Amino acid sequence: MEPHNIWIRHCKTARRIDDEFGTQKTLKYLVEEKFLNFLEAADDNTDFRAEIPAFVAEIKTIFEPWQLRECLEQARQTEPFDPTLCDDPEEAEMEREFDLHRRTAGRLLVERAREWLLEEDVD
Repeated sequence: MEPHNIWIRHCKTARRIDDEFGTQKTLKYLVEEKFLNFLEAADDNTDFRAEIPAFVAEIKTIFEPWQLRECLEQARQTEPFDPTLCDDPEEAEMEREFDLHRRTAGRLLVERAREWLLEEDVD
């Protein structure tokens, strides 16, 4: 499926979610899930990368800037790894490093989303 068809479908679905379940669920679906995944795909695919501005423009028609800001404040935040969950200290260290990498990558992705979605229009 072409990238523009993907984000258009996501935005249509988001509008239905909003009607049925409200803004918070819609933000979680469209911004925290679909847009962040789209940004990840854009890292390796120029077709996705080219569609980011149009996807962002459509997201901005659905949500107010303050809603996007609040959503991105909470996006991809998880509890830190608990080493007591592992019996083996080596396994615990590997899991801790993996968790740190995953959390860091998630925060960097959210920062990229923030740059796109909260960027002020310059006229």
